[in-house]
Amino acid sequence: MAQQTAPSAAEATTQSESSRLAGILTWMSQNGIFIFTAILILFALIFVDGFGSLMNITDVFHRAAPIGIVAVGMTFVVISGNYLDLSVVAQVATAGVILIAVSNSYGLFPAILAALAAAMLFALVNGTAVGIFKANAVIVTLATTFIGLGLLRFFSGGSIFFGPPDGPIRTFGLGKIGPIPYSAIVLIIMTIVLGLLLNRTNFGFLVRSFGVNESATRLGGTNTALVIIGAFLVTAVAAMIAGFVLAAFSNTAVSNDGVGYEFRALAAIIVGGTSVFGGRGSVYRTFLGVIFVSVLTNILVLSGISFGYQQVALGVLIVLAVSLDALARKVAQR
Repeated sequence: MAQQTAPSAAEATTQSESSRLAGILTWMSQNGIFIFTAILILFALIFVDGFGSLMNITDVFHRAAPIGIVAVGMTFVVISGNYLDLSVVAQVATAGVILIAVSNSYGLFPAILAALAAAMLFALVNGTAVGIFKANAVIVTLATTFIGLGLLRFFSGGSIFFGPPDGPIRTFGLGKIGPIPYSAIVLIIMTIVLGLLLNRTNFGFLVRSFGVNESATRLGGTNTALVIIGAFLVTAVAAMIAGFVLAAFSNTAVSNDGVGYEFRALAAIIVGGTSVFGGRGSVYRTFLGVIFVSVLTNILVLSGISFGYQQVALGVLIVLAVSLDALARKVAQR
């Protein structure tokens, strides 16, 4: 009898250890961002010359805002299990060009409506292809990136559009409360609103459910295509607002604005603990991920590190975060 129960006891011990390890890894992937961000900021304040200056802090906020707005919006697509929306590059550029070009001729309100229409078109195309036709989200959004940027360059002629030096767009772009620019306040508001949308609404619940188990969500009577279109719509509206913020800051817009935002936003999302496998994540932790990535980038800039090595650091960060997420998932499934 003892010989029969010994393997069971050993198996139970192994399962207990695996469960404990999975719990630790999951906690680290989801909550480690709080600790790492605090340590990074403390390190920068102590060891990096100029980091704590008012001018530098304002600059960090300015640069973090448009990427952060994209990231908190794209969190919905990632949680839904669709990895990422590469077309945010085209969406940011399109929104900025429309804002400046249309407002110069027809006024601010028509420009906002035109940009919103473009955002809805991006969301409808991406969401329909992925949600209804079950196309791969990465391929679809890569295609809409090419289409969007191609059309934008065709209609704009590759020109740089300038806003009036004393108009409302410029006023917003330069405005700030203390060291905090208006753009950062927009990021904070977007984080709160989208956090509530994800955590306190039926739509947010369905986005999570779809990411966990698409089949079960569909069998429960949910129109999953509408959920996916909705997730892409949230991302598109966020990218539109990011395009506005970026254009307002420089008072210019060009068709290559926002290049690289998709990967910086993805880095912030993953570092913030949102799983690339879907079903798990937080808009609020994505916000912390944005702060972490922005502070890290600023440290590298102040230290004289070239842009190429900054890209390497960002890539390594993504690989480490994804690997930790995958390891936690693998251990939990044992």
